[in-house]
Amino acid sequence: MNRLTLFFLLIHPALWAQPINPGIDAVYRPDELAVIRLTLTPTDKAFLLHPDNVESEVYLEATFHMINSQMDTVLEKKVGIRLRGNTSRYHEKKPFKIDFREFGGKKFFDYKKFNLKPNVNDPSHFREPLSLLCFREMDIPAARTFPLRLYINDEYMGVYTNVEQIDDEFLNDRYGHEEGFLYKCSFGATLMNDGQVYNESIFESEINEDDDTRVALNHFVQVLNTTSTSSFATEIEKVFNVDRYLRQLAVEALIGHWDGYSYNMNNYYLFYNGEEHRFEYFPYDADNTWGIDWVNRNWATRDLNAWARTELPMPLTKRILNVAAFKQKYVHYLTEVLEKVFNEEFILPKLEAYKILLTDAVQEDSYFNRSFGFTHTHFLQSFTTGMENNHVKYGLVEFLDVRTRHAIQQIPELSGGDALTVSVYPNPSNQPELYYYTPSGLAKQVHVYSSTGSTLGISAERTPDDRIRITLPDHAPGGLYFVHVNGRVFRWMYAAK
Repeated sequence: MNRLTLFFLLIHPALWAQPINPGIDAVYRPDELAVIRLTLTPTDKAFLLHPDNVESEVYLEATFHMINSQMDTVLEKKVGIRLRGNTSRYHEKKPFKIDFREFGGKKFFDYKKFNLKPNVNDPSHFREPLSLLCFREMDIPAARTFPLRLYINDEYMGVYTNVEQIDDEFLNDRYGHEEGFLYKCSFGATLMNDGQVYNESIFESEINEDDDTRVALNHFVQVLNTTSTSSFATEIEKVFNVDRYLRQLAVEALIGHWDGYSYNMNNYYLFYNGEEHRFEYFPYDADNTWGIDWVNRNWATRDLNAWARTELPMPLTKRILNVAAFKQKYVHYLTEVLEKVFNEEFILPKLEAYKILLTDAVQEDSYFNRSFGFTHTHFLQSFTTGMENNHVKYGLVEFLDVRTRHAIQQIPELSGGDALTVSVYPNPSNQPELYYYTPSGLAKQVHVYSSTGSTLGISAERTPDDRIRITLPDHAPGGLYFVHVNGRVFRWMYAAK
């Protein structure tokens, strides 16, 4: 290795750093539809599904059989199965937790538990897998998923998603150790300095409980709330991984994950990394995303500059974004998320593949319509457009488009600033056309937005000299436009004659 190569690697650590999340293995294969078959006694199945037992936490014995491209496995020992979730357990299509060791068994491919989620809120069955994928692509510790057909006593229970358990195995797979403390943070976990960290129903300890006095958690909350403005930036980074949180926040805000910390003080994990002696933040339960709304808000248009809930303190998000350097990083990560994952080139092929993968299984799912009346037609529709008179305000493609347009308007820095205007030319132009050079072939997706966020019906074609010619419609007025091409956004001025 010559000196120049070594220098290049040293100044670009992202080129050699390993991603924190593990990839596909024998169990977590997101592009396959697995089959899980559970067999209980008829009495136990009736108990599990009876409305009178909806709040039961009792594990029942079941045989376990899983099939995918890597296995056709029946476990020797019985597993434990029970209901899981909060409000979701009250629906007729139940969520389940499987514990492989509850009745004397061993871990299943090093996994202790499965979380089988029925996706009753989401007619696409894809919001949570897609959201968690976006987090992982941005190197944020987040659960993996795979879709499955679930059978109990040979009855087809419908399409489910298995969401990876966040526990000591999760930590070992990402950090190589489980030294420290892990908290599952539920509704009400504002991180205010009011003694709430000792409330075990809000901050539920998940590992090393016997050694956990919550001293580190309490210290973190005190630093977050009581440190002076002048020293906050320095002190908070000593106890919290701010950089990774800002990356998480950029994804959270763009996908509209309002049911996490920043808006709903809910659904997140805090990990005190005992080797680094500071906390990490993990997102969780990301199904109320991509336009799903239960609180009368438009999440596709909500201001990225004021993403956190205004009427509550929410110090973790608000104090961090009040630091100019941290806010600048947040904007940088918004740009990176738009370029890397929150764009049509990355998202659309995944939507189409998932729709094809699940379509037959959804059509055969008799439980699918029992909560909100969703049909197979709704499943197909939900990938593109929203629905009237329910909580699915946007289709996935529709949300992506509207969110991107408003992001450009809300944070001008996302358009790249003056340094990038040379990438589209002539700029300004007195003709309704511009050019963009790309060596990678004709861009798959090109959009032009007006300064008010409206989409223009443009044409795009490749020229013989390897450029893209973008032509506006004849009626387009003069003014500022935003050109979104190949995951990047550029300002362009049309000086109409």
